[in-house]
Amino acid sequence: MVSSTTPYLLSGFLENSFHFKHHLQDFLHLDAETVETKLTAEQDEIKNLGHKDFNSHSETQ
Repeated sequence: MVSSTTPYLLSGFLENSFHFKHHLQDFLHLDAETVETKLTAEQDEIKNLGHKDFNSHSETQ
């Protein structure tokens, strides 16, 4: 069996790569509350976009 070690540079990423909100905080230099507020607002905007542009009840020409 082949065994390999993870490079130090990647070890932190592999341990917490799914902590998306934390990564956004660090990258954008924002506090947790601001990140949460902005993500919620953007999710609502995407939902509204889908309802507006892909409404199955609208007529097509």
